[in-house]
Amino acid sequence: MRYFNSQSLMNALVHATKSLLALSAAVSLKVLDTRDSDGNYLYARGRYKYFGIGSLVIFFALFAGYGMAHMLATMANVSSTGAIVAGCLWAVFQWCLERQMIMSINSDASWAAKSMGLFWRSLLALLSAITMVYPFYVDSNRAEITYKTGELERSRLIHNLQSAQQATGLPALQQDVAALDDKLQKAEDKLLSEPPQMADMRQQLQSLREQAKTEERRSNGQIANWRKAMTVALPAEAVLLEQKISAAQNRINAARARCQRQEQEINATLITWRKEKIAEKAQLAEERQQANTIASKARTDAQALEKIQSAHIQAASHAGFAADFAATWDMLQNDVHRRLQFIWWLLWFLTIELVAIIVKFTSHTDVDARLNADEYLLKLGIASNSRVRQAHIEIEQLRELTALKGEQAALQADAGISAAALATIRRMQQLEQQAALSPGNASSGLRSLLQDTLNTMNANFLRLLENK
Repeated sequence: MRYFNSQSLMNALVHATKSLLALSAAVSLKVLDTRDSDGNYLYARGRYKYFGIGSLVIFFALFAGYGMAHMLATMANVSSTGAIVAGCLWAVFQWCLERQMIMSINSDASWAAKSMGLFWRSLLALLSAITMVYPFYVDSNRAEITYKTGELERSRLIHNLQSAQQATGLPALQQDVAALDDKLQKAEDKLLSEPPQMADMRQQLQSLREQAKTEERRSNGQIANWRKAMTVALPAEAVLLEQKISAAQNRINAARARCQRQEQEINATLITWRKEKIAEKAQLAEERQQANTIASKARTDAQALEKIQSAHIQAASHAGFAADFAATWDMLQNDVHRRLQFIWWLLWFLTIELVAIIVKFTSHTDVDARLNADEYLLKLGIASNSRVRQAHIEIEQLRELTALKGEQAALQADAGISAAALATIRRMQQLEQQAALSPGNASSGLRSLLQDTLNTMNANFLRLLENK
């Protein structure tokens, strides 16, 4: 009993598998399992061909569903359950698409029709192959893609920082602050230095001091001699010597006064110079303070903009599919080895994808002959039924036309008698209605007249019918 149940289950499983393969290959299982009188399969070669095509169709659908589920699973907002459900739906869609492509192929078509059909089917096969290749390519290059994603994130963050600073005008403000710092340093240096004319003034002071010293030595020598002479001089000569001594002393004082005036002028020039430079430094410091305030505000605004955009960039770099796709595209553009790897995988999957289509296009088996014969006979039967139906419609049209012509001939033979009878009937109805609607006080003569008219018209109508 257990063996019987196992055998039944195995037979049911085999039948279900064959039914699925036949359905995938768009052919009836009854045709594939047709046997001859000896129990052998009648279409052995075509049977294995279409079972193989059905297997390829299922294989493509499973891989396409896995590729779609993998892509959706890498997205941040898609759950694993949603990715699995979407992958299953995509597998069913791919199965229907592959089955439709196989179903639409006619191995007996002309080479021009086959070439055109192979072209658009190859485009669909290429898209399906890309969907299947992508998850395997991403998984095999996961480390490189992760590194490339981080590299792209860093470059975007740097560009975001630069663009945020440019948006707030921070670089120009920083240049202004640097220029003001340079001017402030120059003003500080000028404050510690002396005016340009100070060297000439100091040289002039030195010259005056030397002249004053020379004059003082010469005058002091003369004074000493004159004072010695005064001790032995007469009163009149003493007065003259006293005047000379006073004049010499005045020359010494005058020379000292010139030196003092020069020193005062130098000090006044230095004070004025330092006041001007202090004022310039204060003005530059105020401008620098204002520039620093504006730059600080711009820096704060730039940081706010950079922070907002950086959050989006970081979210995009961890978005899964979008980040992986961007990194993959960058690798395919800039890395020759990764590009060759992708092309090799794509050609491999595309070749497998085209196997079923090429086999259906190029091979003509006994099953194809049976299907073409059934299709031809069905079309022939439909055409025959259409012709019979068309003939029946034409016969009905002839019958209706004959009946219409008979009625037309009868009306022509009537010569207007029926029309006159119809007019009489309508007039009789109008008179009866007038008689019924007449008021109760109407004269009996009028009623008699209406009744006579009705009787007369009735008699005339009967006579017309007898003549007809």
